[in-house]
Amino acid sequence: MTKIFEAVTSLREGNFVLIHDDDNREDEVDMVISSQHVAPRHIATMRKDAGGLICTAISKEISNKLGLPFIYDVLNIFGTANKTISLINQNSSPYGDKPSFSISLNHVDTYTGITDNDRALTISSLANICSELAKSIELNAQKAILEKFQKSFRAPGHVPILIASKELLNERKGHTEMSIFLTKIANMTNVTTICEMLDPYNYKALSYKDAVEYAKENNLVILEAKELITYAKSYGN
Repeated sequence: MTKIFEAVTSLREGNFVLIHDDDNREDEVDMVISSQHVAPRHIATMRKDAGGLICTAISKEISNKLGLPFIYDVLNIFGTANKTISLINQNSSPYGDKPSFSISLNHVDTYTGITDNDRALTISSLANICSELAKSIELNAQKAILEKFQKSFRAPGHVPILIASKELLNERKGHTEMSIFLTKIANMTNVTTICEMLDPYNYKALSYKDAVEYAKENNLVILEAKELITYAKSYGN
């Protein structure tokens, strides 16, 4: 329980948290940060120290308000007219879960969209819009925020968006849901940026043991999925 509260404090302070999912699932460690705090230096750290795909996760509620679909659903529609897409479009993974991917975005003020500056701009701008949406109650205000979103971004881009399951850890136990659950108990906007940690020597996912060492060296909190899942049951998810 103490580690979870330490992780919550780290997120609030704009620091990274490491999360290891179940050994029988991906068995990977993700580097996680609140998207509201993302700056170019954070993108550089994830790119160099983690090395996986840098994605931004949002809650299902936010995705609904922004009109962002799961990419599987988009491809499913297109697949009715394209046999190749219909055959390769899969709504499952080797470890059993359906993918959480939505579309990818660039902010309109980016150039290529891939630099640390560009990705930080895309992510932080999206986080600001998500924060505005979370605080907005009136329909007219939400409509204005949606229009701002539509004018501020273009797709496809260099920041893949992930959508958390509606019931979070009661429905899916991925890094997307675990990171969004952390923002929920931290009373923060439900938007995180995550990246898988890879091993540059054996070309596989970084082992939990090595991730623990990295956490110690960099004074970071590292959580295991079972800790969050257990807490989620008492929290009510």
